[in-house]
Amino acid sequence: MSETEGRKPGLEEARKEIDRIDREMAALYQRRMETVEAVADWKKRHDLPVFQPEREAAILEKDAAWVKPAYRDSWVQLLKTMMAQSRAHQQRRICRDVVACQGMEGAFSHMAARGRFPDAMLQSHPTFEAVIQAVLGGSAQYGVIPFENTNSGLVGEVLDLLAQYPVYIREVLDVPVEQCLLGTPDATLKDIQWVYSKDQALAQARGFLEELGAEPVAYPNTAMAAKYVADTGDRTRGAIGARENAQLYGLKVLSTHIMENTNNTTRFLVVGRQPAREGSRFSMIVTVKNEVGALGRIIETISGAGMDMCSIQSRPRRPYPFEYYFYIELADFRDPAQIDALLEDLKSVCERIQPLGVYDRQGAAGSQEEKEIS
Repeated sequence: MSETEGRKPGLEEARKEIDRIDREMAALYQRRMETVEAVADWKKRHDLPVFQPEREAAILEKDAAWVKPAYRDSWVQLLKTMMAQSRAHQQRRICRDVVACQGMEGAFSHMAARGRFPDAMLQSHPTFEAVIQAVLGGSAQYGVIPFENTNSGLVGEVLDLLAQYPVYIREVLDVPVEQCLLGTPDATLKDIQWVYSKDQALAQARGFLEELGAEPVAYPNTAMAAKYVADTGDRTRGAIGARENAQLYGLKVLSTHIMENTNNTTRFLVVGRQPAREGSRFSMIVTVKNEVGALGRIIETISGAGMDMCSIQSRPRRPYPFEYYFYIELADFRDPAQIDALLEDLKSVCERIQPLGVYDRQGAAGSQEEKEIS
């Protein structure tokens, strides 16, 4: 009998013991997650955040002493993993600290959402409409979607979605955007023949692309375009996107600041199911009555209320040919009662009024105006 065969009964018994322990751990893990659900429900009722870093740090320090020093590091690592799973399960259960955005990691919407909500669980979706549906369906607390760019203008699709779905603007983020041309590690500028990116990004770099002599190709978003170029490994193909995408997908930055407007800024909206309670701006969508001077009377009514009309944007009213609805942003109001009075006055000259709520405007990482979204 060999030495290995002589050890086999002891090895098999140890393996059976591990199996028994694993079954016990599975049952305990299930009980733990069921208790986590009770914690999540309590946090939801009392409007508490899912992530409480001070409490987690205290638990780790206390629980580390429960095992022998030889096992302590791996035990703490296991605790951290279970805590992360617990947070994720709580977030899914109550949709707290879950933020939806369009595009994969590296897309500008994804980076704007991460900048504004650094501790949130980000939920990626293929389209702007899917982001809004996630918010309305309750799988996300907020959605972050691009609305306007200083160079390429309004994202008309998003305005149409605001008119279509009952969501509210909770906050506006003005995010500086640096567009770069990215290529494979062996590529040079003179190699690039086709450039892939989101249509808005291609528009922002139109002059650069014309000078380069490259053919623009629209892609769902900038991050997907960068990944596509990386996957092809073709040095004749480039992508427009953030320099972070070069690091994410193993590409090289061939040129920076390729947008026509060096002060290129994209305005992102944070949307939610409920309106905010306070803010320095107010937006609405209105459809005017088919009467001579109707739009003029709307502007006069706003002026008479003592408010500043910061922006007015028109969009075709589908499916009615050559009819339009208007997005209007206002400032310089004293309190919500002033907004309510204005909306009442506008009823006589508007066919439809859709309030989008009050909100503040700020940078993605916050500013002096930043406050906790409530």
